[in-house]
Formats: sequence, C-alpha cells, structure tokens
Amino acid sequence: MMTRACVALLAMGALAACQKSPQDKQADALKNAADRQASQIEAQAKSQAAALEQQAEGLHAQAKQAGGYTGQRLQVRGDALAREADIVKRQAQARADATRETADAQAKVIASR
Repeated sequence: MMTRACVALLAMGALAACQKSPQDKQADALKNAADRQASQIEAQAKSQAAALEQQAEGLHAQAKQAGGYTGQRLQVRGDALAREADIVKRQAQARADATRETADAQAKVIASR
C-alpha cells in the first residue's frame, strides 16, 4: 500500500522519491510467486489437454474407418477423452485462480500490518 505522501509524490511525478515498504515488497513477491505457480499449473494442463485431444482425434478417425459397433465404441472413447481434456482445462483454471486469490488475500494481510 502506498502512503499518502507517496500518492502525493506520484501525482507530482516524483515516483522515484517514493520507496516501497518492506511489507509492500513482501506482498509483491508473494503475488509474483503465485502468478508464476498459476502459470505453471495452466501450462501443464494445456499440455495434458492437448495430448488427450490428440488421442481423441485419433480415436474419432479410427471410428469413422471401422464403422459398426466397433466404430461406435471408438467414438465413445474419443468423446470421453475430449470431455476429459475439457475437465483438465477447467480444473487447472480453478486451481490457478485459487492460487492467485490466496496470494492476493495473504498480500493484503501483509500490507495491512
């Protein structure tokens, strides 16, 4: 959090004269670490979902070639993998959001001290 003096200096264009408090630095570091962790969660999920989607496409292609009951079974498996990929993405987004929100709440506690 900026002090009133910092806000006044900012308004006057003298931002360099305003130093962050140790609490603000700690809060910023916490948020940055959470952003990195959340980005990693999202990247891993993206990779995992891409692999599942690729498998699903392969099964769908096989299903078209096979036809009949075998084709139907392959289609169902492909559909299930595509749904799983969607779930992986949604779960990762929820985890990343929770990571960021937790860090934001902790940063607010630190900054308020």
